Amino acid sequence: MPRRAACWSVLLSLALAGAATAQLRVAFFNIAGIQGSASAITEVLVNVHEDDRHGFAMPADILVFTEVRQSIIGTLGALVAASAPPGVSYTLGTFTTSGSEDQAGGANAIFLRNGRVFENASGHRDIFTGAGRNTDRWLVQLAGYPSPLASAYIYGSHLKASTGSANEKLRLFGVSQVRSDADTLPAGTPILYTGDYNFYSSNESGYQAFIAPPGNGRAFDVVATPWVGSAHAIKHTQSPRDVSGGLAGGGMDDRFDLHLFSATMVDGAGLAVIPGTYRALGNDGLHWNKAINDGNNFYFPGQLARSNALANALFDASDHVPVVVDLQLPAVMEAWIPAQPGRVIRLASVSVEVRAWNAVSVVTPLGVDPLQFGATATGAVSGSASGTAPIEPSFASRTFPLNTSVVGVISGMVTVSSPNEAVKNPVLPLPVTGRVLRPSNASFAPSADVDATVANFEVTADSGVALLEVPIHNPGFDINQALLDVDGASLAAGPAGFSIVEATAFGLGSAPGIVRFGFDTTGAAPGIQERGATIFVSDEDIPGASSGTLSVTLRMTIGGKVLPGDLNGDGIVNGADLGALLGYWGLCPAPCPGDFDGNGVVDGADLGILLGNWS
Repeated sequence: MPRRAACWSVLLSLALAGAATAQLRVAFFNIAGIQGSASAITEVLVNVHEDDRHGFAMPADILVFTEVRQSIIGTLGALVAASAPPGVSYTLGTFTTSGSEDQAGGANAIFLRNGRVFENASGHRDIFTGAGRNTDRWLVQLAGYPSPLASAYIYGSHLKASTGSANEKLRLFGVSQVRSDADTLPAGTPILYTGDYNFYSSNESGYQAFIAPPGNGRAFDVVATPWVGSAHAIKHTQSPRDVSGGLAGGGMDDRFDLHLFSATMVDGAGLAVIPGTYRALGNDGLHWNKAINDGNNFYFPGQLARSNALANALFDASDHVPVVVDLQLPAVMEAWIPAQPGRVIRLASVSVEVRAWNAVSVVTPLGVDPLQFGATATGAVSGSASGTAPIEPSFASRTFPLNTSVVGVISGMVTVSSPNEAVKNPVLPLPVTGRVLRPSNASFAPSADVDATVANFEVTADSGVALLEVPIHNPGFDINQALLDVDGASLAAGPAGFSIVEATAFGLGSAPGIVRFGFDTTGAAPGIQERGATIFVSDEDIPGASSGTLSVTLRMTIGGKVLPGDLNGDGIVNGADLGALLGYWGLCPAPCPGDFDGNGVVDGADLGILLGNWS
């Protein structure tokens, strides 16, 4: 039967939403030796992957089969591969069979999804459980999880069929063999029992032996008992047929196929059953004692054609329907400090942010154990915090105060830990590093703290705009001192002619910065003029930065106007200046006082200028 394009569309969209899905899907299917339709078995397996009855779909990670003879294991592998979604592949786990098992219907086989789970072959055992059959025990590890609690022992069984006390005793013997093995496993070991147990009711001795305390192997059933009768039709797994033809008929009236779990898998922590996801594939609860495709099937709500197609495939495939369950996976803790403190100024109020999150991609948030975490700070950071970290890309944020009282390099640690069962990365130490600085030291002097000064300048009247430069220093600067910023300046009230030319300089360390003022000499009378100025300074822009001011008095001494030709500066042009000019006569590279016209030569033109200003 063809795959349904619409279903693959749903599956693809879910895959894109979470490529590395967190939850684990497990299915068991008695394939009746592939006596039914091989194409129908493929279609049933397609539906195992596509089943979104509980709100989400994902490819199965663990497929367990029974009634698998040696002669059909290759065919079964081909059917598993043919049913797999694009990009999904499976590996056959340890497969053992014998002549007696082949004669008794066949052995058990497990297929594991590559990249998600893998077998630790050392954990495999064949356990004789009567009627010529063995139970297989596989040890399956979750890829990427190092914790032993992120592995599970899976028991695949096929116990003696048919009614009668002798058969019931054989089933009890089989359960006792499995329980004896499981009870030797370490306490808290995750265990999944799956198979065709042929229990006719929950009162049967074999079933009761499974669920009986004490022991680590005690099984728990997430399906409420009892299961006999029409009122419990939704629980039944055998038979989807009402006619035989090589496969058992009789309609859906028995719960032979089961998933049972150890206590640690039903406690909601770590690797555990997602509540409400256990189901008999295709069983809508409306076909008690009937073929599963008798009339309409309503397994997929509101999708009648899809439900009927699955029911037809189940009818043709086998005399059992698969049992499917979805498991949550252990949490994956990740944490980091998005920004180190870096350089801060002494006594700054600084906190270090730590972010923690559950680093999984999920189809449903139910697919991963909620991540509990705690964080403790030591060294240069202090405090503790705890909480529940959300699934990425969200995160939980906690802050820890930084001790900035001592100048120099600082270091500390925030240790994030999780008590979750089987959590990946249970402890994450996050180093904290930084440097505490002295504040910058704005000064007018290079090696002393001078916050106020008088800046003396001499200018000549009518000589244009004079540039007045005031150096600003950061004395004592070294690696443990903040850089200095000059942020601006303002002039106090006073005489006209003063202006601010350039009043910013940033990142001053060993080298000074310059604040530039201007003074327009046009029309200025000889003498002294003063005007106060405020220079605004601050530490570089890092935590703990503060600001301040410097005060400077700009004192201008204004001399008389300089006459062209007055080489000796006595205010008159006379013979003394003429003599000086003749001393410069000829080529005279700049700066050359006698070269009045600036052409690099003292000649008749310069003499003319001097004579023109003779006084």
